[in-house]
Amino acid sequence: MTHAIVTTMLRYAIGATGVLLCLCVQANTLGIVTSGQGAAYDEFVETVRSELKSVPGLKIQLIGPSAEGGAARLPDDTFMVLTMGVLATRTTIAAQADSRWPILSVMVPRTSFEALNPVPRNARRISAIYIDQPPQRQLELIRILLPTARKIALVVGPSNQRDLDAIRPLATAKGLTLVTEKAARDTELYPALQSILRSSDVLLALPDPYVINVSTAQNLLLTALRFRVPVIGYSAAYVRAGALAAAYSTPRHIGLEAAQLARQVLRGSAMPAPRYPRNFSVAINRALADSLGLDLPEEAAVQQRLQSLETSE
Repeated sequence: MTHAIVTTMLRYAIGATGVLLCLCVQANTLGIVTSGQGAAYDEFVETVRSELKSVPGLKIQLIGPSAEGGAARLPDDTFMVLTMGVLATRTTIAAQADSRWPILSVMVPRTSFEALNPVPRNARRISAIYIDQPPQRQLELIRILLPTARKIALVVGPSNQRDLDAIRPLATAKGLTLVTEKAARDTELYPALQSILRSSDVLLALPDPYVINVSTAQNLLLTALRFRVPVIGYSAAYVRAGALAAAYSTPRHIGLEAAQLARQVLRGSAMPAPRYPRNFSVAINRALADSLGLDLPEEAAVQQRLQSLETSE
């Protein structure tokens, strides 16, 4: 009798231990590592929280940058990490180089993500949703708004030569010509603009930390206005400042996509390849359009047409 009782108790103890072990290793925490603070970060985090609040048992661990800029500490039950910005991505990849956790970098330019060069470059574990727009979308936006435009001006900075390489064949296939000038620093922007705007129908502003950025926006937009050349920007703020139009993705747009990918990874799916954002909006500067004598369609109609073109490809 005693032997039977002991055997039963041992079996129960072993079974209970197994259950506890299963509970301990169950990965149900989504880590979010930020590069700083601000409205954009808050909007992204709140979007992810809202989209995933109905997932049973899922927890979200928000980690900001340390004072020393060091790597973030993540819980043992993490199943995936979202890194917001270049700093968060760099420190997290460095700290988790040998871990099994998938890492999705968001709100980073494509060129900045590719420059991180994770070691090893494990595309199955490290991916991204870029903040910038795909070249195809930008060119189609120009064709919709300015159907007679044939010559597109581009100032190429140190970090976006690869953008030019991607855009050139697409433009050629659509019967468009690129008029380009290189600039290594912001002091070279004005001469470069003078050179290309004289013979262009539209200027496509490609963001570059050294040449085309927030601090040089006023110079670029005023120069283009003097030549009466409309500018296609890369954000709603750029349009408000004087660009004719832009296709852009907000932190909410990217948060929706990141939450969808997190659901898929939690269910066992592999990480997708790095990609441009699928969700976007269109902004148009009506006052500038009127001053240039342009009768442009509504933003919603332009967005719908762009989405239809991308769906049909």
